[in-house]
Amino acid sequence: MRKSIVFFICVLMVVFLTACNSSGDGSGDSQSSGSEDGKSHNLIISHFLPGQHPIQTQVFEGIGSELESQTDGRITYELYPANALGDAGSHYDMAVTGEADIALSVYGYTPGRFPSVSVLELPFLAESAEHGSKIIWKLYEEFPEIQDEHSDTEPLFLFTAEPAQLISKDYKIESPDDLEGLRVRSPSPLGNQILEELGAAPVSMPMGDVYEALERGTVDAAMVPLETLYNYNFHEIAEYITVGNFSATPFFSVMNKDTFNSMSEEDQELLKSLVGTERSAEAGRVFDIDGQEGRKLAEENGAEFIELTDEQLKPWKDALESVTQSWIDEMEAEGIPGQEIYDRAMEIKEEVRE
Repeated sequence: MRKSIVFFICVLMVVFLTACNSSGDGSGDSQSSGSEDGKSHNLIISHFLPGQHPIQTQVFEGIGSELESQTDGRITYELYPANALGDAGSHYDMAVTGEADIALSVYGYTPGRFPSVSVLELPFLAESAEHGSKIIWKLYEEFPEIQDEHSDTEPLFLFTAEPAQLISKDYKIESPDDLEGLRVRSPSPLGNQILEELGAAPVSMPMGDVYEALERGTVDAAMVPLETLYNYNFHEIAEYITVGNFSATPFFSVMNKDTFNSMSEEDQELLKSLVGTERSAEAGRVFDIDGQEGRKLAEENGAEFIELTDEQLKPWKDALESVTQSWIDEMEAEGIPGQEIYDRAMEIKEEVRE
């Protein structure tokens, strides 16, 4: 009888210890789950620009290095420039599907998909790349319509290249009349409208083909930012450069939603601290810096810069009023508050001017 009692007590002790160990295991699972909040990520970053472009070497590598440093190497990154993972027009969808964790490209490569942001392409709005970048990010923050256009990704930073100017090998362009009948390389569908209203014949072509087209006379002029004088060596053939801020090209950098949502709240907040307003402005600045270098090279090569004054710009603005109104009407017809977005963009233009 005594042996039975001892045996029974031993069984109870075993059950009790097992229960304690189970409770301890539960606590361990909780800690494991907690470590999941700080799990590792290797971010695949894709874009269409050359690998040596400052958007990669300064902007993306700056973000990636900060993430690695502040997470003790838990978050790493791989960069795939020059369309290594897909063409420029597929980059937004690559971020949507997760083929890339982060993607960067130009909105205009998917025409009609992001109608609201095309406000930045309207003439005489952006005065520099940094200026345009501040405008587009603030518009994104303020307008649900622009946010809805990006609802299938997590936007990191939005920016613009420098405003497009007119460069030519043989033609000095000082007024809209000087463009009459000229064949001019256009950067976008809205660029086509701008050139047509000015009396030119727009010609669409990749930037890589513009040098030869200008040199051979296939086109008479090109609507391009000043950074092309540096990055595409246009300084070698440009004789006349008309500066009027005729349009700006908006860019996006967006993240796959599943990747973002899989990050802990702490890591999400860290990432957010590295993007947004300041990173948008920085992305614009790298284009401005290259534009300054391009201008310097062109001046050293003897190019003449025609800086349009406010008075000289008046006939240009009069000729292009219809382009702006057409954009507003088109947006309103699609249920987008085009007038409100444009008016606010013009207000922000003044607010963020330095």
